[in-house]
Amino acid sequence: MRSGNYRSESSFDVQTNEPNMLLRYNLIILLGLFIAETAFAIHPAKDYISTPAQSGMKYDSLNISTSDHFRITGWYCKPESDTTNFLLILAGGDAGNMSYDVPLAQFLTQNFSIPVLLFDYRGFGSSQAFAYDSTAIGHPEYLTDLDAVVAFARKSYPAKKILIYGRSLGASLAIVEGELQSGIAGVIAESPYASQAQLVKRIMEANPTATLNPIASTKLEPLQNIEHFQAKGLLLLHGMKEKFIIKEDVESLMAAPTANKKFYDFADCDHLEMPFKAPQQFGEAIAEFLGNCP
Repeated sequence: MRSGNYRSESSFDVQTNEPNMLLRYNLIILLGLFIAETAFAIHPAKDYISTPAQSGMKYDSLNISTSDHFRITGWYCKPESDTTNFLLILAGGDAGNMSYDVPLAQFLTQNFSIPVLLFDYRGFGSSQAFAYDSTAIGHPEYLTDLDAVVAFARKSYPAKKILIYGRSLGASLAIVEGELQSGIAGVIAESPYASQAQLVKRIMEANPTATLNPIASTKLEPLQNIEHFQAKGLLLLHGMKEKFIIKEDVESLMAAPTANKKFYDFADCDHLEMPFKAPQQFGEAIAEFLGNCP
């Protein structure tokens, strides 16, 4: 077990170690839009604020069918030179849609030559409409959507090893997916909650008038079955300025029974700020983790 305490906020290209100010600027602009939408409850956006093409990436538009016959949409973002054995599925948070993560996909494809599969949960973006509860932390159906994307990736790109990178709600879903599915090369979890009860408790302590609706489902509880984690690696990323997802909660997920597991604290970073405020340190953590994935 190793923890990192990152402090620098300078922006660099991870491969060349040279300033990459344009990328950092784009990430910060979209970060502000994303945080405005994030409140630990479901707030999907239908309209896309950008596309991979607008960031200079080649991509395929996807329609994926879930086991319960919902249609979800995705973008398969391609690096200029696909030189890795990995494919990274990016599971977003509880707000916005997959277009909010296009700059992050660009960062990953450019610096690691890794294809990134973005997707929208049902009810988000152009995926099939879904009657969601705007006071809920998440719906178990979102894990069904992630299941479908993993199955699609395995069938469509059989030579690739599957990584799942989840953010906020997506991070917690990614950990549960790693508990339920065998053969996943690794899970990267940025700002996951460990349990709905812990998250609700901390939010209610800060704001007693808040309305949150935890939904009873093991598909939304990463800590509940962490001892059965089957993915071959786990990278946990936490911002030291997080208000509701605290270090002790995230560290509890280090109980996952895998040798390739790391926990990193990022100084001066709040919820979902790590890739944007500390891109060099974020990139180094990703590079180290990928280097240890089988």
